[in-house]
Amino acid sequence: MNNAPDSGTKAVVSTTRKWDAKESGIDLAEKIMNQLKEKPDFFVLFSTIHYERYGGFQELLDGIYQKLPEDVPLIGGTIRGFLNNDGCFARGATALAVSSEDMDIALGMGNNTKRNPTKAVNQSSHMIKDILADSPYDNGFLLNIIAGAEIPNIQPIGTKKIIEPGMAPKTLMKLLSFSQKTLQMGAARDEEIMEEMTNKYPDFSMLSGACLDDGPGLRNFQFYNREVVKNCLITLGIKTKKDIFIKSTDNMIKTNIEFEITKMSKDLRIIHEINGKPALQELLRLLKWPKEILNEETWLKTTFYFPIGGKTSLYSKKEDSPHVIGIILGNSLLLACKLHGSHASILTIDGKRLLNAINKNFEGLSFDPKFGLMSSCTTRLETLGNKVYTVRDRVANYMNNNPFIVFYVGGESTYSKTNGLTHSNISFNSAVFS
Repeated sequence: MNNAPDSGTKAVVSTTRKWDAKESGIDLAEKIMNQLKEKPDFFVLFSTIHYERYGGFQELLDGIYQKLPEDVPLIGGTIRGFLNNDGCFARGATALAVSSEDMDIALGMGNNTKRNPTKAVNQSSHMIKDILADSPYDNGFLLNIIAGAEIPNIQPIGTKKIIEPGMAPKTLMKLLSFSQKTLQMGAARDEEIMEEMTNKYPDFSMLSGACLDDGPGLRNFQFYNREVVKNCLITLGIKTKKDIFIKSTDNMIKTNIEFEITKMSKDLRIIHEINGKPALQELLRLLKWPKEILNEETWLKTTFYFPIGGKTSLYSKKEDSPHVIGIILGNSLLLACKLHGSHASILTIDGKRLLNAINKNFEGLSFDPKFGLMSSCTTRLETLGNKVYTVRDRVANYMNNNPFIVFYVGGESTYSKTNGLTHSNISFNSAVFS
């Protein structure tokens, strides 16, 4: 537990490790309220997926609101794990609560993010825009918690990540489209959501994260006040006079492997051809990998550490953001997010650079931080192992031990007027308040 008192601001972070969902909710909110000693203006909640089996997420929220005033806005979702002032955790729940004299707060929700991201953004924006329009404060911030990708369960394929050639490509694409738009199982489309948010709020800073489970990518949940929801965008809008530091870093190395994408799907997510040849065949040739290296067991240790570098958004100033390959569809490669442009490369990273991404991220932080939220890719958590404690210590040092949460997600973004929109995989992203 940690708190940062200020003349007009109090922030508290706490953790619960109880197994039962309702007991955890009560425990977490009680710790927060006892430390804060006043009503919070907002409550940010992150939970691992295990509460689904130990009472359910509704019980978790009901427990929280036994101790939290009913009118306190709550935003959050399920994540792979988290770091905070208390330590490093792959199970449990954590929350940040803030009370401030110089903040205006609004909460919004949009539905059906995988089917229609634009409509979801419009719904959420409608709920927060009018509330914040009359705020006397100049600095705007949006925290966007977005429903993450879910691997579709299409028979006879199931939930495999590697689908061997055989099914007609057109049939497969139709099945994927049906799964995405009707069943809402497939790509998160979180980069599209962030593009829409950037269009609507060009003067705001933003941090986002896409929810997920404990690894398989089969389900995830979002929290909106007392509601547990799916396939939703939850937005916390803040106007304040506080300074806000926003930055995204991945610290990837660009290899000497570069190529041209010569055939791609209309939605810019599926690479069909590289250098005029079937995409998988040519990628393996470029990497000098035997085809046998790719299987369901070795998936994480191969493709995730050699992502494709390219531009994720027309609004991005970064030309080589990491794109992990989510699924192999015969000879085609399904990316976790859009890739704009035909020229691409292979990126890579090692453990030292993963750690140094933290130092690189906080370069330029010029004020005394009071509290912060950081979204980071789950691949970083799984890769670093025990070194994740070094990450926690470095973040705590930069934050001067003031309240913070690093939450591990399946797709992360930042936006600022200075740096533009950055959406990528395997990155570390910060939003720090003075």
